[in-house]
Amino acid sequence: MPEKGATAPSPAEPPEPPRYRRPEAEVVRRAARRVLRGHRATYRSQAAFLDAVLEVIRRDEPLASIGGPRLRRLLIGTEGIRLAVHYTERDGAPLPDACPVCGGELAPIRNRTLTGSSIVLGRKCRTCDYWTHGARRVPVRYTVSKIDGPRGRVAPTR
Repeated sequence: MPEKGATAPSPAEPPEPPRYRRPEAEVVRRAARRVLRGHRATYRSQAAFLDAVLEVIRRDEPLASIGGPRLRRLLIGTEGIRLAVHYTERDGAPLPDACPVCGGELAPIRNRTLTGSSIVLGRKCRTCDYWTHGARRVPVRYTVSKIDGPRGRVAPTR
């Protein structure tokens, strides 16, 4: 029974159309390779590269949308693409639980002491080449470039 003052729902309202679509991983990888092959060979920021990739993807699918973290995860293993990460160090910051570059699991970097025990010096990612230690390394800039090698990798830079 409807409450006093409540209006009845309108009959058969059409569902709201989607505002965006998430493109398939292979569509994003092809667009990224096409951008690097046809335009500039290097993009100095993730935002500039993301804009160029979205422009290519939206030619076929105007509602396509992708964020920076997903683009990075897809670029890490993509053939012909190199993702270089520039870091800064922050003292006193806690070590992260997940990789800030790709979201992967971080494994401890251990060292054996003279007494035979083991201590954790830092953490490293199992997926990409990110690592950190007591002074936490924080990614501040991502550079995307074309490579001729067989496989793209994350390249740490300073």
